[in-house]
Amino acid sequence: MVGALALVAALAAASCSAGPAPADGGALADDGPGVPEDSAATGFAFVDPGGDAGTAGPTPAVGDPRTPLGELRAAHLPVWDRELDWAFPPEVCGSAWELDAVASPDGRTTSSFLLDPVPATAALAVMRYEHLFSAALAAPSALAQLCVAVAAVEPARSESLAVLASYLETGSRRAEPARHPDEVTVLAVAPTSVLAAACVEPGYPTVVTAGGEVRSEPRAPARLQAYLLRVARGLEDDVADVSLRVSTVYHRPAESCEELAAWTGEWRGRAEQWAAEGRLWEPVGLTITVGDLCGDSSPGTAPENALERNVLECPSDWS
Repeated sequence: MVGALALVAALAAASCSAGPAPADGGALADDGPGVPEDSAATGFAFVDPGGDAGTAGPTPAVGDPRTPLGELRAAHLPVWDRELDWAFPPEVCGSAWELDAVASPDGRTTSSFLLDPVPATAALAVMRYEHLFSAALAAPSALAQLCVAVAAVEPARSESLAVLASYLETGSRRAEPARHPDEVTVLAVAPTSVLAAACVEPGYPTVVTAGGEVRSEPRAPARLQAYLLRVARGLEDDVADVSLRVSTVYHRPAESCEELAAWTGEWRGRAEQWAAEGRLWEPVGLTITVGDLCGDSSPGTAPENALERNVLECPSDWS
């Protein structure tokens, strides 16, 4: 019963987000000093999924990291696996090679430091987050936690990992394959943050239990998303890997993605209000599609005719 309740709670936050966005923008409205850093003391109870393949969930055991890398990950990932002592995220997740699995918001480095143009980088980060998180829930595993960690920083990372942990506990999975939005609108940019919006379909995917029973039907055909992205610094090696990663997600169910225009208008108005108040937000309002990022490139190659030439990933190549 506890596992089922955990799954229901996780489904209620299937986009790993908080509830409705605050009326005045809340924490999204300010940028600069005071960006919260990750805490190593998460209070997770580690388990090692070492049970038989046919069981509904992992067999609880004490996590036992054997390497410094494993100890670092054990402070952030709720389900322990021995392979986390050495697994490399690009090999597990197909992510960009420069992304560390665990990163922390970096309030000292500005978004302009990024090698790629910021709007294109932000759109790619949103698409990567949705792809890696949905892929982890379609094929849950302890190693899939690395994929969620690649895509997000706190608080979105812990919220997403909690959903994945409930899937591992109940042996559940999403029936739908991994997917990402076809377009992302970058609404505003601040020195260390970016605000973006997109629509995800299906809104609330069907979840299948270990025995094949459908435990939840989709509650809405689409889901409107607003993303706060932070400039983040990787923690897993000595190289200063700086990237944009999803930090906070706000969502709203929708009948179709045709409602996206009103949603982006709502958030664009908030960004404009923050800028008018003298806060460090600059409205952008640029929509970037998968086609813009990929151009006419063939799979596995850098885009030649893309909107932003410095973008080195094509979402169409993700499997």
